[in-house]
Amino acid sequence: MKTIKQLLLAAMMPLMALTFNACTDYQDELDALDYRVTVLENLVNKVNSDLEAMQVIVNAMAEGDYITNVTQNSEGYIITFNKSGAIVIHDGVDGQNGKDGKDGKDGKDGKDGKDAQVPSITIEQDPTDGNWYWKLNGEWLTDHSGNRIQANGKDGKDGKDGQDGQDGKDGKDGKDGITPQVRINADGIWEISTDGGNTWVSTGTPATGKDGENGADANVIIQVITHWNEGYVEFITSSGSFRVPLASS
Repeated sequence: MKTIKQLLLAAMMPLMALTFNACTDYQDELDALDYRVTVLENLVNKVNSDLEAMQVIVNAMAEGDYITNVTQNSEGYIITFNKSGAIVIHDGVDGQNGKDGKDGKDGKDGKDGKDAQVPSITIEQDPTDGNWYWKLNGEWLTDHSGNRIQANGKDGKDGKDGQDGQDGKDGKDGKDGITPQVRINADGIWEISTDGGNTWVSTGTPATGKDGENGADANVIIQVITHWNEGYVEFITSSGSFRVPLASS
């Protein structure tokens, strides 16, 4: 005959199995969530880095700088300027799939992760004044007063000549261009800031797309094409392309 202890253990075994499976499923969900959050955090960092790189490119063009070398690594392209130093432009970040569920008695697979999406943030030159301005999803990016956000730095104006032989005062230094910053809010929507992170405005672009979509193209902020024979590097954005001279080897 079975003892009372053996009978209790036999009765508890199904409950223990259910509890173990529930904990396992719960941990799988936490692991998948942590993975997706890490992917999005890395994407935010790369987008902000590419926006900073884009401003360096614009200032280099405005100052007549040129590129001395272009190399590739696991992250993307390393662009080296004669005066502006080196920048990194990342390759597109593919949407990441969620981790597969651990093999268990129920045999359930993990849910697929959703593809990461990025708002279209580019620059475009205004032919009337020759300056470069930021654009968001095809529209000019503006500040709180409705003024367009200039990407390249503004030159300081020359001081007026002094009277009676006195030297004129030096003009004020030009203002630096503004680099937008992005982040993903608690609702999973991309936000953008044009004042150093003091205020944020929604872009209306969700950070994740539908399952199965390929977000690789959307995640390329700048595409780099090196024309060694022609002597320039072409930077392609969603609003157009521009060229920077390449020093002859």
